[in-house]
Amino acid sequence: MSAQKSITDLRLDGGILCLDFINTISNRKKIPLVDYLHHFKDVLQWYGHTGSLPAKTIHTLERLAKDYPQKAAVVFDKSIALRELLHRLFLYKASGKRPAPADLFQFNSYIGEAYANIEIAWVAGGGQLQFNAPALEQVYWWLVKSAVDLYTTDKPMPVKECPACGWLFLDKSRNGSRRWCSMSTCGDVDKVTRSYQRAKKKSS
Repeated sequence: MSAQKSITDLRLDGGILCLDFINTISNRKKIPLVDYLHHFKDVLQWYGHTGSLPAKTIHTLERLAKDYPQKAAVVFDKSIALRELLHRLFLYKASGKRPAPADLFQFNSYIGEAYANIEIAWVAGGGQLQFNAPALEQVYWWLVKSAVDLYTTDKPMPVKECPACGWLFLDKSRNGSRRWCSMSTCGDVDKVTRSYQRAKKKSS
């Protein structure tokens, strides 16, 4: 992997937290892969970009990472390993295939860890899931919860792979006809490419 890209420029086209995390690779069909995430602080910046963690929690995790840099590095590596694991699992889901047993076993170990640390709190008159103590590991625990929610939902929406860039996204369109992660990027590129090919055929 090469070249660092700005997280603040990253589109959030996945439709759910875990797919947006999978899509922190710029283009999975283009080698060398360009990764948005290189360090633990990048993961925290990504959470800030998505708005899925409160600023107070992010600041707490920043302080913990500064105090325990070696642990932060281990957690970062586990987060990236989870990202690639989820990529494989949801590619299987997108194609209607059965996941590899080894991948399910690995994911179940993440689930066991995450759900051993989750609790219900009473917030603003209702129940809310949260993790029971500030921990660096919660940056991947939330991703595990998001992935479990998507895998086990009673009202499934198709998970699709963009044919242009390889990003994964939830097809929330009414008739399930969405093809691209984004019409303004990959869809537009495809339109221009097909237009060029038609013009080339006419001129030849």
